[in-house]
Amino acid sequence: MNKVQVAVDTGGTFSDFTYLDGLGALQSFKVPSTPTDPEQAVIQGLKKIVEGGGVRPELIDLFIHGTTVGTNTLLQEHGSTTALVITEGFDAIYEVQEQARPYGKEIFNIRYQRPKLLVDRSHVVEIPERVGSQGDVVREIDLDITRERLEALKTENISGLAVCLLFSFINPEHERVVRRIAEEVLPDVQVTLSSEICPFIREYYRLSTTVINAYLRPKMDRYLSQLDQAISDLGVLTKKRYVMQSNGGVGSITSTADRPVATLMSGLAGGVMASLSILEKAGLEHGISFDMGGTSCDVAVTEGRVVEIRDRFDIEGRHICLPSVQVETLSAGGGTLAWVDDRGALHVGPESAGAVPGPVAYGRGGETPTVTDCNVTLGYLGNRDEVKAHLKLDVRAAERAIEDRLAKPLDLSVESAALGVLKVVDIKMAEAVRALATSKGLDLREFTLVAFGGAGPLHASRIMRELNLKQVLIPARPGVTSALGLLQADVKHEFINTKPQALLQISAETFCHVFGGLEQDAFAKFDEEGFSRSSVKLERYMDLRYQGQGYELSVAVDIDALDIQQVRSDFDELHAKKFGHAASAQPVEVMSYRVIGRATPDRDQSVFDVLPVSGVSGLGARIRSGTFDVDGSPEFFEMEVIQRDMMEMHRIYEGPLVIEQSDTTTLVIPRQTAELDAQGNIMIRDY
Repeated sequence: MNKVQVAVDTGGTFSDFTYLDGLGALQSFKVPSTPTDPEQAVIQGLKKIVEGGGVRPELIDLFIHGTTVGTNTLLQEHGSTTALVITEGFDAIYEVQEQARPYGKEIFNIRYQRPKLLVDRSHVVEIPERVGSQGDVVREIDLDITRERLEALKTENISGLAVCLLFSFINPEHERVVRRIAEEVLPDVQVTLSSEICPFIREYYRLSTTVINAYLRPKMDRYLSQLDQAISDLGVLTKKRYVMQSNGGVGSITSTADRPVATLMSGLAGGVMASLSILEKAGLEHGISFDMGGTSCDVAVTEGRVVEIRDRFDIEGRHICLPSVQVETLSAGGGTLAWVDDRGALHVGPESAGAVPGPVAYGRGGETPTVTDCNVTLGYLGNRDEVKAHLKLDVRAAERAIEDRLAKPLDLSVESAALGVLKVVDIKMAEAVRALATSKGLDLREFTLVAFGGAGPLHASRIMRELNLKQVLIPARPGVTSALGLLQADVKHEFINTKPQALLQISAETFCHVFGGLEQDAFAKFDEEGFSRSSVKLERYMDLRYQGQGYELSVAVDIDALDIQQVRSDFDELHAKKFGHAASAQPVEVMSYRVIGRATPDRDQSVFDVLPVSGVSGLGARIRSGTFDVDGSPEFFEMEVIQRDMMEMHRIYEGPLVIEQSDTTTLVIPRQTAELDAQGNIMIRDY
């Protein structure tokens, strides 16, 4: 028996499991998510593998988890009571923020409200100390007053403590002193230092990230500790237990418990990394990762099989200053609710029916029609065998809900109302892709839409046409593609030293000294996680900007052959590519030095090579009626319903067509074709 590798991606509606069993076969399944007790869904799935799949727990050699616990905790404001320690005289930094509204429609919203602060003003503690902009101590920390003010928090039921002192990213000693005192006077409180979480310049972003980490840490630590223990209780012996990070890599369960803010894009990153691998194996250069599930839709645009990593992002107006794959998330999933307001306008979202009660057609108490109910009513979704094992779709209930809640208020037929809902949600998703591409100056006509998730293949054909794309690619296992991406991820850590200086003033000695220190930190971290130095790959970058700019770009450098002029030239070229112009006569300054370390866990690299076997076309095919939007009007079609594993390779199938498989349904609309390629992907194109 071979080693068994397990990945689980937890979503709002389902948790997707994928594993390579002891015979090297790829297995996958879904279990309903348990939002109120998230580790239970993971444990249920692991038990199914061990007990139902006949896998001995000691054979499980690798476990990787994509989680939404941190994201949901932040969105729902269910984190811990948190206090903030800040340099005396700067207590309003968190409250003032950037003194600006976010970009976009909120600029024109006269009722705009900033998100609720995660730290109450009464829990902001000022301490007498000051570090200067060069790291010099301007005012020594007053230990007695610091202790006294921290002791005042004893009666406040504080669980998390964020420490963010001025210029601590250059000299962190005062923050470390605060932690030592806090551990004495507040022994049950978990302390987060900004100099360890995000040692970057820009005080507010550093502070916001530190506060979010402190706010999430008690709950995330509890969740991961209980999950880790439950895995051991099942008899799993391996220490290779990882959690997907926002930056597209994985970190150990232990280190992730201390840095939950690094998981806010956890599950999303897995899908993007999977789409890159799928594009590479299909020989395609440019792609759009399109992951639509039951609750939300995540989109990312990747040019040249390279995913863009951003240094800053926000979630519902809360700012995070950590590396993350550039993904846009929308409230657009199968469970997204459709409704008509008092003025007769149709809305789709942002609320979702979630796992409970779910769409009306599921018969679990749902009353408001959803996107899934529209797909059922129009004939795109049916009672395939895999669905029957869990529930039977009630088509009539879905039709009644659409008629009562949408069609009558809008004075439309049921079919027109359902098509209208799909049109609204499809345009919303297409606009998110278009906005991402526009921000990068990309022409989407040569891009391939890689559609996955439980609902992605059902909507991809229409979105392709909306965006005038080249084609749609449906992977072999679209329902669990994000989980497959987890199995391919490397362990990844990032180390930064912020040291502002003019580029031309940097000496070779400084250059080597700073990078040498960062590399030692990287090797030490990977050594803790059981990786040898020879297995660790390091990438070196300098964060550069034109003098006076408010943002930086990361430029790759070769430490063994420092060439300042080459670094400068690379920066100008990158700036021109990203923003359309360069200022070659303007002085350039270095803000930070950055080392990214990667190591690959011992695993089967052929995970995406395990494809379904093609059979004989037509076996088990049947006919079903479907309604489509043709030139703005509903039109009925008789369409063939086939099973994916019965498709013939390279045969051209004409739409309208429904292709069913265990984890999703693919829809091919009229005037489109579908073809199964040599990699097991379905390629959909217009004709």
